[in-house]
Amino acid sequence: MDAAHDYPKTEDEAERLRVTMAQTLFAIHYQPIVDLKKRTIFAYEALVRPQLFKSPPELINSALRAGRLGELGRAMREKTVADCSEHPLFVNIHPNELNERYLVQPDDPIFRHPEELFLELTEAVPLSKLDVSAKVLSEIGDRGVYVVVDDLGSGYSNLRYLADLKPKVVKIDRELVMGLQPNTRRFTLMKNLVRMCIELQALVVGEGIETKDELQAVIDAGVHFGQGYLLARPAFPPPAIVWPL
Repeated sequence: MDAAHDYPKTEDEAERLRVTMAQTLFAIHYQPIVDLKKRTIFAYEALVRPQLFKSPPELINSALRAGRLGELGRAMREKTVADCSEHPLFVNIHPNELNERYLVQPDDPIFRHPEELFLELTEAVPLSKLDVSAKVLSEIGDRGVYVVVDDLGSGYSNLRYLADLKPKVVKIDRELVMGLQPNTRRFTLMKNLVRMCIELQALVVGEGIETKDELQAVIDAGVHFGQGYLLARPAFPPPAIVWPL
């Protein structure tokens, strides 16, 4: 990613957003999602790295306030698919994007990606119109794109997402993975969450794995895939993994 100081900054949020959109002033980094049995890369998650904003949430919230979230999401998907066409991808979308029509357009980049594509919906942001969202996601799913519920176990725990959205993959939030150890109440909770997801025909990713003990614990809990700094940090080009056990 080019350094942010390569471009003139302004304190005006609207101007920074305008310049970001006009000049595509963001990069996409990729973090592996690892098959814990095969110890190989299952897919990459695409993560935006803005240049004129301090963080991805600041950019997303700016676009949301300006009514340009759908446009920004489309631009990020365009770059994501172009920069990593040879691997399955996890692509984040803000739930509010489901209220717009960008995602269901036949020419959206997600439908051009030659490998499997998964749309991540963060569970930490409540869906305002769950029934409408489920209908949109069903329409997208009919075209071969899978749904992922992200951040399960974070602040807005809503198990209706698992029932109504019928996700292919569920990602367990870092808060449950952090410091996870066998023979603890949290480990029991993790195992039962994994069992519930499997019964609902969803695969499970453990997020934010940073230590060998956490990696071993999520494996022992029956989690299918792992993601975190211990295995690989987000980077471009898409990085390889280091198996630490």
